[in-house]
Order: sequence, then structure tokens, then C-alpha cells
Amino acid sequence: MLIAARTVAAKASCPECGLPSARVHSRYRRTVWDLATCGRPVKVELEVRRFFCGEPSCDRKIFTEQVDGLTQRHARRSTDLRALLTSIAIALAGRAGARMACLIGAPISRSTLLRMVRALPDPEVGQITVLGVDDFAKKRGNSYGTVLVEWTPIVPSICWTAEPPRT
Repeated sequence: MLIAARTVAAKASCPECGLPSARVHSRYRRTVWDLATCGRPVKVELEVRRFFCGEPSCDRKIFTEQVDGLTQRHARRSTDLRALLTSIAIALAGRAGARMACLIGAPISRSTLLRMVRALPDPEVGQITVLGVDDFAKKRGNSYGTVLVEWTPIVPSICWTAEPPRT
């Protein structure tokens, strides 16, 4: 499904200084993929404008307008589609994630899904109470790997202790 659109706002605000500008520099056509409709991929061909920033002290002399909820700078997918694909990548990753994305009408390669997982920010590091360590051999005798996992009990109120047998 192809949607051709353009923005109609008279002004756009500079992302650096926030000053609104109505001086148009140029226009260009941009392609953005959005969430599927009835299982069919949706391609939005959006005509956007570049504006001159009127603030002399602003470092950005020319900026491009962004459509809230649809576009981000340098992005080819809408924010909603990117969030959905990131969720699929976290849950399934690789080939399984690519098959699932294709079923919902958002074809994507397994490599791109893995790149999306790698691009996520690292979780906050707190205090580790119990650390699990596992060593394994990737290839017998040649290369080894180590996995460190923070262990959190499912039911924190249960505590196991070794008691001597009663007589």
C-alpha cells in the first residue's frame, strides 16, 4: 500500500535553538515504512521541506521538518514500526523474528533484527548479590567462553540452609 503525503504547516521549529522558521530552503521526497494494514506493508512517500534557521548564533543553518509520530532524523521506519520490530527482535531475534515480522507485513532481515538488539542501550547496573558463572568450549580444546549471569530467586522469601540431620 502506497501513501503519498506532504506537510501543510506554515512553520517548523529548529531542533537546535527552537526558533520557528517560515523560510523554505528546498523540498525533497522521503520514503518511510509504517505499520502494516491488513497484513500488507505500508510505504509512505512524504514530501518534506528544509528550512533556514533565522537565529544567527545557531550552529544549524538548515534543518528538515519532522512529522511527530512518523519520522525521526535519518530513519526509514516510523517510530511505531521500529518499536514493534524492536519488540520482535528482543523476543525472537534472528530467523524466527524475521519470519514473524514477515507474517505481520513488515519484512525485515535477520541481520537487521540483530542490529536493532545490539543498538539498544545497556540496562542499568545495580548491585549484584549472587553471580552465576558458566564456562564452555566453543570448539574442543581451542576456544572457550564464559557467561556471567546475575541470579535472582523467583521467590525471594524462601531461603535454603543446610541443617544437620536430627537424631
